[in-house]
Amino acid sequence: MAFRPTIRATIVVVPALIVLLGLGTWQVQRLAWKNDLIQTRTDRIAAAPLSLADAMSAASPEAIEYRPVRVRGDLRTGSAFRLLNRVHDGKQGFHVVAPMTLDNGLTVLADLGWAPRDLLDTPPVPDAGPVSLIGYVRAFTPPGAFLPDNEPANNNWFHMDEVQMLDAAGLADGTGFYIEAGPQAREANTYPIGAMPAVDLRNSHLEYAVTWYGLAAVLAVIFVVFHWRREGA
Repeated sequence: MAFRPTIRATIVVVPALIVLLGLGTWQVQRLAWKNDLIQTRTDRIAAAPLSLADAMSAASPEAIEYRPVRVRGDLRTGSAFRLLNRVHDGKQGFHVVAPMTLDNGLTVLADLGWAPRDLLDTPPVPDAGPVSLIGYVRAFTPPGAFLPDNEPANNNWFHMDEVQMLDAAGLADGTGFYIEAGPQAREANTYPIGAMPAVDLRNSHLEYAVTWYGLAAVLAVIFVVFHWRREGA
């Protein structure tokens, strides 16, 4: 028996093997990145609350995202926004967002939590005035390609946009991040419902890596078997 690969098959199979192995390795790297991201978010959520001064002195909102933060200021519920198409426990609804003028004169947007769709015309908002809020730092992110544009004139918001929202409320001087209210922000069974940020991310990279490596192994076996010939054949 002898292994006698043909030139034509080798030219086709070897690059294909390199691509498949490269894809598998890339998924392994993505798996490590995703696991590290989940762990980072978990650790930050469990950390002690930041003061407003600490949050403002951070290098960027991303550097402290998901950290608890404690702030105090005037909640402007008369300028509450409806952040649409949000799900809680499998139910459709929306989030209530309100500007909060802080003691240092800046304004932060506070995502106060979820409310059911049937309250869309009369969004539940806390009383206006001085409040203390413990929530989680969240960074503003660009909307996805398939997300509708915000409709400030109709108070229909599909993604958080600091400049747009503050302009709609006649305010300025934002903080560069927003605060997502935690579950302790409101009394139990009272809308809007705050929650801890979700840290569970879709993580199928291990399955993808196994698939790519498996395809590479199958291709290699087929290549060897096809070119394994008897002596004298």
